[in-house]
Amino acid sequence: MLSDRERRDLDLIERQLCDSDPRLAARFRSLGRARPVRIRPDRSRSGSHRSMHGAGALPCVMLAAGLIMLLAGAAAGAMTVVVAGMVIAVLTLGIAATSATTRGPGFA
Repeated sequence: MLSDRERRDLDLIERQLCDSDPRLAARFRSLGRARPVRIRPDRSRSGSHRSMHGAGALPCVMLAAGLIMLLAGAAAGAMTVVVAGMVIAVLTLGIAATSATTRGPGFA
């Protein structure tokens, strides 16, 4: 909550802004009237919802293995293991994105 002094200061700043640049003030007022964005609570009905779980267990296990390789390679300082982990993780995400056909909660 703002104190009375802070509210007066903000009112003064707003009045000065309206006097000095009315176009900018009009833009800010139009932002207040902008249409709110609707967020759908049940995303499983929308066609754009995708999940790693929808692709099955294998891509999830492969992604976990790729990330573990990435972390182990970074800890050991082995750049080839890090690159291999990154390649496996990216390929797994690509495979999961193209093979995810079910729209349920998955195996989890």
